[in-house]
Amino acid sequence: MKRSILFIIICLISLPTVLLLTNVEITAFNLDFYEKKYREYNIEEVTGINMTNLMYVTNEMLEYLKGNRDDLIIFTEVNGRVEQVFEEREILHMIDVKDLFSKGYIIRNSMAIILLIALGFLLVYHNDTLGKAIIISSVWPMLFMGILGILVYVDFNRYFNYFHEIFFDNDLWLLDPNTDILIQMLPLEFFSSIAYRILSLFAVELILFLVLGIVLNKKKLKRLS
Repeated sequence: MKRSILFIIICLISLPTVLLLTNVEITAFNLDFYEKKYREYNIEEVTGINMTNLMYVTNEMLEYLKGNRDDLIIFTEVNGRVEQVFEEREILHMIDVKDLFSKGYIIRNSMAIILLIALGFLLVYHNDTLGKAIIISSVWPMLFMGILGILVYVDFNRYFNYFHEIFFDNDLWLLDPNTDILIQMLPLEFFSSIAYRILSLFAVELILFLVLGIVLNKKKLKRLS
């Protein structure tokens, strides 16, 4: 019994972690999402970069975050002149962002392996607790993310700043929207949209796992009756 409790606790931590970090990856690297938001926020006019070049710069930036590009020295046409898109401060900040993504990959992949081991153990040795483990693993992050969603909705800017203060040990993320193209391309509204998209995906996935857990738990109860 003690071992089953340990593996249930592992599921409680690893399942939401894997789902959330996977959703961050899926959303952050979705080029269609960027194009949609560029049009919605009129980013062409704000940056002086046409949509074709915006998407080129975005693709190169995402390739850099994936580790498929060595640097962010990117040139394109800005207000009719070919120039380097990102300046030193922006590039240094993106180095930190890339490092954060790299750590996220390691955590997500490690947690995925641990989750599979925990679910496998429960399935083989304690399958009567598997449904309950999935239910609890789905419910608690729903409650937590619901509270977080309300707080973010009330004052996104405050919690966006808290996020940066927690995950970055410098102020390179404080960019000037009047001069820095990175923040012009990705304004606060963009991050608000991407946050809600991630939370929405997360909520749908948790509901699906909750349903799965309920089904498994009912099957267990039927076997016992």
